[in-house]
Amino acid sequence: MDSKFKFTAEESTFVVEAEGRRLRVSYEEVALPHKKAMTWCKKHGGGDETVDNLRLLAKYRSQINEELAALGKDKIASWMWSNETCYHNARCAFVLDVNLGNVYYCSEYYDDCVRAVSALKD
Repeated sequence: MDSKFKFTAEESTFVVEAEGRRLRVSYEEVALPHKKAMTWCKKHGGGDETVDNLRLLAKYRSQINEELAALGKDKIASWMWSNETCYHNARCAFVLDVNLGNVYYCSEYYDDCVRAVSALKD
């Protein structure tokens, strides 16, 4: 386990600290079309569901899922929406395969998973 990784459980969220970044992430995960997913994230304290932040979650997925399992919470799913729309097709958004860390794009009408992510500053 990476000694630079830290997981902090909170009431409705958890905080991941790694590589000089701190992310607050919702325990709850939903599957929705992209626009509804982004609205859901903002209502739940998110707004920072960037590809870069999701890649950090993917990199530490094993450790995060161990902690979530110990708390009786749902593990992070395999596909997650980012808040970044595609520059080459306005009807698509970038998704991340959390198992592998690969970025793809998908029609905004598909249901993919999302968790509210908020980048914390010191």
